[in-house]
Amino acid sequence: MTTQMLAIGDKALAYVQSGSGPALVIVHGVGGHKEDWAGVAAALSAAHTVYAVDMLGFGESSKTGDDLGMAVQAEALLALLDAQGIDQAVFVGNSVGGWVTATFAATYPERVSRLVLIDVAGFAAMFEGEPPVNFDPGSPAEMQALIDITINGPVARIPGLAEQAFAAYVASGEKAISATWGRSIFLSARLEELLPQITAPSLVLWGADDKLFPSILAGVFSAQIAGATSQLIPDAGHFPQIDQPEATIAAITAFLS
Repeated sequence: MTTQMLAIGDKALAYVQSGSGPALVIVHGVGGHKEDWAGVAAALSAAHTVYAVDMLGFGESSKTGDDLGMAVQAEALLALLDAQGIDQAVFVGNSVGGWVTATFAATYPERVSRLVLIDVAGFAAMFEGEPPVNFDPGSPAEMQALIDITINGPVARIPGLAEQAFAAYVASGEKAISATWGRSIFLSARLEELLPQITAPSLVLWGADDKLFPSILAGVFSAQIAGATSQLIPDAGHFPQIDQPEATIAAITAFLS
């Protein structure tokens, strides 16, 4: 699939589009990119027009500006819907991408038909104490530590993965804006404020073996959204779409049916 670019003021949002049917927007988390969702997007595109985006500051999207926080990211998604003439869409967000989609759903409820939050980030306790790992790795070894805490199974142990991922992190320009990103998320509204404002039918999915955020949070967060349900993905960590793509596809498909 060919990457398309949407100009938004002085920025550009990169995305790939596939399939046909009702719109579905996928937002990756920190350390991820739209390509991580290729398999899931392909399956969901059987019944939906799927838009997998690179958040501003990541992948092929622009890495400029002093604010890359959740409100700015949500406005970029709104611009995508408007440019495509989409009144409503399903939103699927993982980790910080879930924080972005929760922000969007709370801010623009009339534009969200359904919402899937997967191992969502953005709650107040995230900012308390020392982080369990360096989210701005400065070496392949630190990148390996980040991979180990977010990805389960054989993918995390692919020889040379950490070296390749670290080189790509530097070459992409993502490392250069890490300070801007850090300031932006610190100033963004927390989930505790956002979740009660969400009105769309919602599913909270969680990797049962998430080493970064414990799976008990699935029930905690779903309870803060009126009518929401939660589900654990067995043998999956913080990125179920990588660890257990078939189970992730099945859960999302069942929810949308």
